[in-house]
Amino acid sequence: MHPIVLSRSSRNVAIAFLAAYTSLCAPALAQEPNFGGTLRIASLQADLDAFDPLTGYSVDSWEILRAVTRQLVTYPGSPTDIKDDTQLVPDLAKSWDVSADGKTYTFYLKDDVSYSGPIERKIVAGDFVYGIKRFCDPNKQVAAINYFNLAISGFADYCKEFAKVPTGDLAATKAFIDKNEISGVSAPDDKTLVITSDTKNYDFLNILSMNFVSPLPPEVASKYFPDSLEFRKNFPSSGPYFVESYQDGQKLVLKKAKNFKPETDQARKAYVDEIVVDFTANSEDAIVQKIEAGEADLSLYLEVPPRTAIRRFQKEKPGQIHASNSGAANFITFNARPEAQSDGNNALRKADVRQALTYAVNRANLVQIQGGPIAAVPLSQIITSTILGYEPFDPYPTDGNKGDAEKAKALLAKAGYPNGLKLDAAYRTTAQFEAIAVTVKEDLAAAGIELNLIAIPPAQWSAFIQDPKSRWDISLGSQFAPDWQGPSTRMLLGGWLNSDASPCGTGNVHAICYSNAELNKLAAEAFPSDDPGPIWTKADKLVSTDLPWIPLFEKRKIALTSDRITHWSWSSLAVQADITNIAVKNAKTD
Repeated sequence: MHPIVLSRSSRNVAIAFLAAYTSLCAPALAQEPNFGGTLRIASLQADLDAFDPLTGYSVDSWEILRAVTRQLVTYPGSPTDIKDDTQLVPDLAKSWDVSADGKTYTFYLKDDVSYSGPIERKIVAGDFVYGIKRFCDPNKQVAAINYFNLAISGFADYCKEFAKVPTGDLAATKAFIDKNEISGVSAPDDKTLVITSDTKNYDFLNILSMNFVSPLPPEVASKYFPDSLEFRKNFPSSGPYFVESYQDGQKLVLKKAKNFKPETDQARKAYVDEIVVDFTANSEDAIVQKIEAGEADLSLYLEVPPRTAIRRFQKEKPGQIHASNSGAANFITFNARPEAQSDGNNALRKADVRQALTYAVNRANLVQIQGGPIAAVPLSQIITSTILGYEPFDPYPTDGNKGDAEKAKALLAKAGYPNGLKLDAAYRTTAQFEAIAVTVKEDLAAAGIELNLIAIPPAQWSAFIQDPKSRWDISLGSQFAPDWQGPSTRMLLGGWLNSDASPCGTGNVHAICYSNAELNKLAAEAFPSDDPGPIWTKADKLVSTDLPWIPLFEKRKIALTSDRITHWSWSSLAVQADITNIAVKNAKTD
C-alpha cells in the first residue's frame, strides 16, 4: 500500500480519504461473494446514448462506463444507499500532493496498470493529458464543460483556439492536440500528472472523479471521431472489463480483462466474468418480464419501473427490489435563448408568468404517477436533499403540494394574460415522460395555461433540445442526477445556472440559458471556501425564488433485479447499480 502524500494545508480534507483507503485495502471478509458468471442487463433504449468518457453524461452511460474506465480517484460503491457512497479513494493515482495554496495537485500513478482491448500497453500520465485536451474537440465537446472552464488553468483559452479547427477532419484535430497545450495540465514524466487551477476549489478531487477524466491512448483514440461506432467497437479500456463485441442496437459484451490486477483497484471488485447488455427489449413491461423470468438481472434506461411491477416486487419479491434516495430530480426548463422570440418564450421571461407556472403544477399528482412515496417526493427548490447546502425551502407553497390554480390565474392576469396562455411543451416519448406530460397538461389547464405537447423520441431528444432552430417554449423532459453525492452543488448553482461557467443554450445541459450576477458572485465565493455549504444555501434560496426552472419532484432510485444477484451495490456516480461490484450466482448456473 502506498501512502497519500499531503501538504499540511490539505491534511484535514484528506483524513476521510485515508480512512476509506485503509478499510478497502483490508483483507476480504469471509462472506466475500463468489467470483464468476455473467451479469445480464436488458436495455429499454435501443442503444447507448453515449459510450465515450468524453460524451457520456447520463446515469445509464455512466453505469456502463464504470466497467471500462478508471480515473485518478473514485468512489468504491455502497451496498446500503447511494448517499453513503461519498468517500473518495485512490484509483489510478497511488498518491498525490496538494500545494499550500490549494491550487496545484501533483498525482503519482500506480506502476502496473494497463489498457485492454485494442491496445495493452501501460497507462501513463500523458494519456490523462490527452484525454483532457480532447475535451474541446469541435467535433464533439465534453458533456460538462462548465466544470473545466473554471477548474483548470488555461482551459478556456485552449478551447477558444480549438473551436477554430474545422470539423470532420481527424488529421486537423490530432494536429491541434499535438501542437497545443493547456497551461494547467502537464505530465513531467510517465508516472506524474500535474493539474493546476487559478483558484482553490474545495471539490477539485470530486471533479476529477467523473468519467470524463479517464486516460485514453492517443494512438488509438485519435483514429476515430468521438463516440463514433468505430470508437465504440475499438474502445481502449482502462477498467477491469473490455469490449469483446459491440453490435449497435443489438448487444454489447464486456469481458474481464486478462491483464486486470485486482490489487491495483480498491474500488471495483469485478466479481462477474462477463457483462452483457441486450438492446432488443422494446417496452418497460418486456424488461420486467425478462427480469422476472431470469433472462435479465438488471435494467438500463428504465427510469421508473411500472407501478404494478413495483407493488408486485414489494409484496412477492422484496429481496429483488432496491430503493435509495438519489438526489435526482425532474423539472421544467424554459427556452430562454435570445433567438427564441415566440409569444410563449417572451411570456416566460416575466417573473409573474414563471410563478404562475409553478403554482399551477400539482406536484402531489406527479409523485403519485411515479409510484408514490417509494419513488418520489415533491420538490420546490433547486438543490436536492443529498447535495451540499440543502435546507428545505419552498418559496411558493401550496396546500399538500397540490398547486393553486386561482393564484396562478391571478399572476397570469397581473402579467398581462387575463385570458390565459398557450405554450409549446416538448417531452420525451417514454412511459415516464408521457405520464408527466399528460398530468402537467391537465393540471395547467385548470389555471388557464394550455400546452401544445410536442413528442420527441428519446434518441433524438438531445439533438432537438440543443438545436437553436427547434420550436419549444418549455421542456417537460428535463432531469438530473448529482454527478456525485454530497458536495456536487457546483453542477447546478455553479455550473448549468452560472453564466460564468456555462454557455447559453447550445453546449449547456438541457440548453439552459440563465444569467444572474448575484448567483455568479456567490458561486465564486463558494468554490475556494473551506465551508461552502452556507453559501450554497443562500444561493439556492436566491435562485429557487427566481425560478430559472420549475422543480417538480425529487426521485428515489428503484432497481428491480433477478434472483440470481447475490451481492448488491450502488454507485453514487452512476446514481444506480454499480455493475463492477455486483455478484451473481455461481457461473455453473448461467
